[in-house]
Amino acid sequence: MNKKGPIVVIENKQEDRKLFIEVFSELNYSNQIIYFNTAETACNYMLRHQIKPFMVFSDIVLLNVMNYKVMETNPDNNGVGTIFNCPYLFFTTLFEQSFIIDPYSLPTHSYFVKPYNYEKFKQVIKTIIEYWRKSKSIAQYNKKETKTTSQIK
Repeated sequence: MNKKGPIVVIENKQEDRKLFIEVFSELNYSNQIIYFNTAETACNYMLRHQIKPFMVFSDIVLLNVMNYKVMETNPDNNGVGTIFNCPYLFFTTLFEQSFIIDPYSLPTHSYFVKPYNYEKFKQVIKTIIEYWRKSKSIAQYNKKETKTTSQIK
């Protein structure tokens, strides 16, 4: 995971995009924030420019075939993650059971309902980003485990 990579937001509604712009402006993370209207545009842009994002936020209402292409498992990553090797998070203001089933049928993805309260929404975004900033990759854990095992001998 590229923790210094851009945060990608896939949102086609101007009001919701403005909300993300405001929140990220206030949170003041060093990551570049890139906005797209569709997953297809985002995927094509990131592949063309060889961008390795830190994470992707996507409105679940925009879920389509291209989202699944973006979320495909990467064989070079032991089947874990996406072709961009980053968390892919769905959000929505609607709560539909099918919205939960589809994202959770894919590995390493999450779903959250966007709070209507601005401060709560900002806190949710901050919590998500801080969680993923602190997380370690499997390779990092394996390296630590190898070091600990060799110290025991």
